[in-house]
Amino acid sequence: MNKIYIHLLLLCFLSLACTANSQQGKLQLKDGKRPLLTYNAEYVSSPFPEKPFYGRSGYIHPLYSPSGKIITGEFPKSHPHQHALMFAWTSAVIEGRKVDFWNSPKKQGRIEHVETISASLDKILVKLRHIDLSAGKETPVINETWEITLIPHKELNIFDLKSTQNCISQTPVKISKYHYGGMCIRATDAWVNKVNISTDQGLNRKAANNSRPKWIAMSGEIDGSMCGVAAMSHPSNFRSPQAVRVHPNKPYVCFAPMILGDFEIKKGQAYISTYRFVTFDEKLNKKQLDIIYKDFISKY
Repeated sequence: MNKIYIHLLLLCFLSLACTANSQQGKLQLKDGKRPLLTYNAEYVSSPFPEKPFYGRSGYIHPLYSPSGKIITGEFPKSHPHQHALMFAWTSAVIEGRKVDFWNSPKKQGRIEHVETISASLDKILVKLRHIDLSAGKETPVINETWEITLIPHKELNIFDLKSTQNCISQTPVKISKYHYGGMCIRATDAWVNKVNISTDQGLNRKAANNSRPKWIAMSGEIDGSMCGVAAMSHPSNFRSPQAVRVHPNKPYVCFAPMILGDFEIKKGQAYISTYRFVTFDEKLNKKQLDIIYKDFISKY
């Protein structure tokens, strides 16, 4: 068996593996043997049959620590509309109508996966769609792509997520001033009232709310052991450093630029934002996260 044939056979195998991964509807990112995350391309039904509006596609869950602990929460008991790692606007206004893409029980807006453009174990590229339901019909208003890229590391799970949103509505999508919305991480229910919050500025949970950190981290115990996740916002992002919402008792944080006031997503002007996520076991290492942040901002 010559080298050319072996090479072609390997390419064929990798292509089939990627295709199978895409067809399953759950796209996984891995660092060697360590799973980092699963992106849900397929629709995940609500666990409450009488409340089907909690179902959704187009979000990341599970998000794993390096040792394999599941850090994110899916359909959490008190807030089942929060889907682990997601990007949703809470306070949109379209043609004068209020549209909430975050709180699905309002039935004003929906976000869904549309297409898997490419998928491998180190990079996932997908297309999502934001649909306005407020006028009694389904009207797509924003097309979004997620580029999810593995950043190899010996000890930590690291990946970057670049979101590009394009307005396809005839009128701009206005994002009104509000206290939450945007790129969100909802952590496990095991951290309810027990989560530790820290930022690059050394702020705790209460002080971190509405602050503008370079990175923010949540950590807590799962099965008796500490682990956590840090989220980093790139300096090129809109209104950087972006303001954050830190919930007073639920384990979620989000980068929420609308805290600082209204803005618009206009046709022909892509809204691009890039974030880095780091999961870790044991206690948070601030110096290590500062180094990773410096690498992050030098990459883009």
